[in-house]
Amino acid sequence: MKNQTCDVNLVHQKHVDDAVEQLNSIDTNTITSIYKILADEKRFKIIYSLLHVEELCVCDISNVINATIATTSHHLQQLKKMNVLDSRKDGKMLYYFLINKDIANLINFSLVNSGAIHDKNI
Repeated sequence: MKNQTCDVNLVHQKHVDDAVEQLNSIDTNTITSIYKILADEKRFKIIYSLLHVEELCVCDISNVINATIATTSHHLQQLKKMNVLDSRKDGKMLYYFLINKDIANLINFSLVNSGAIHDKNI
């Protein structure tokens, strides 16, 4: 494997300053938290399911992601706290639905560009 570093230590300060200025102009914690949400397979499955089914109750979601109600509730609370999902109560049922359309767009973009879609009819 080739050496992955420069042969000399020369800092291009203008480039460094430009990069730091760009980083300082955004909230990197917010951006990385979005990717952390999607990095968990169960949370990804919850969000992806709610892209295709308008709303699901906790019991339905636990079956979709093959997890206990407790684990599912934990993930749902995290997603709700991050303003990805919201919920509504209907009698004894609690339904969750997607409210963050930007996450939906990010998932769709990733699916189209990753080749991860197995069924081309989706």
